[in-house]
Amino acid sequence: MADLNHTELHSEASLEQWLDSELHSETAPHTLASIACELAVSKRAVQNWHKLALSGEHGELGRLIGGERRFTASEREILLSYASERAKAPKPAQPSPAPTVQPVEPVAEVAAITVIEGNHRSTLAAPNFGSTINLGAQRGDLAVMSYGDPMAAAASALAVMGANAQAMAADLARQQNQLAQTAQAVAALKQQAEAMAQAQAEYRIKSDLLSVIQNQQTGELTTLLGKATALTGNGEQA
Repeated sequence: MADLNHTELHSEASLEQWLDSELHSETAPHTLASIACELAVSKRAVQNWHKLALSGEHGELGRLIGGERRFTASEREILLSYASERAKAPKPAQPSPAPTVQPVEPVAEVAAITVIEGNHRSTLAAPNFGSTINLGAQRGDLAVMSYGDPMAAAASALAVMGANAQAMAADLARQQNQLAQTAQAVAALKQQAEAMAQAQAEYRIKSDLLSVIQNQQTGELTTLLGKATALTGNGEQA
């Protein structure tokens, strides 16, 4: 029981530490590496600022979370207070060198020249174009046949094919149902026919047996009746 209580206390302490770490991670987004990247300096320089802050009046700065020390915004400002003015601001971009301009040699002045076109050129007026273009005249003599609305024709054909497929499926279902009913009727009649055949055989055997017994009993009754008849003088009165 004591071990169980100790385990529960340890679990609660671990949960509280984890929650505390998560909360500090959200409120302390800065790390040594992020501050160095922001100020364009080395991570070692930021580590040196941290050492100076530890030795100063501020004491412990940051908190180790997951093996990495994290700082709040106020702790970041304290670290920057130990940096030089040059490290606090990002380094300015170096201006690109000015392109080299090649000297241009002066061009000697040329005297004005007169050009005579002569009389061998003639200017033609632009032709007047019509407003109709005949594409048929630009094609060959092969006649082309096409549907005005191929998609509508295809849709009608698809409807016919779909109706045919549904009709075939319905007919197959009807045939299967008829076959099932026929098989059910055959099974019922076959069972009844077998029962009837057994009943007929039993009837025949029992009927023949009863007939034999009936004949025996009738013969015995006839004999007995004959004896009674003999007692009465064959039915004649005395």
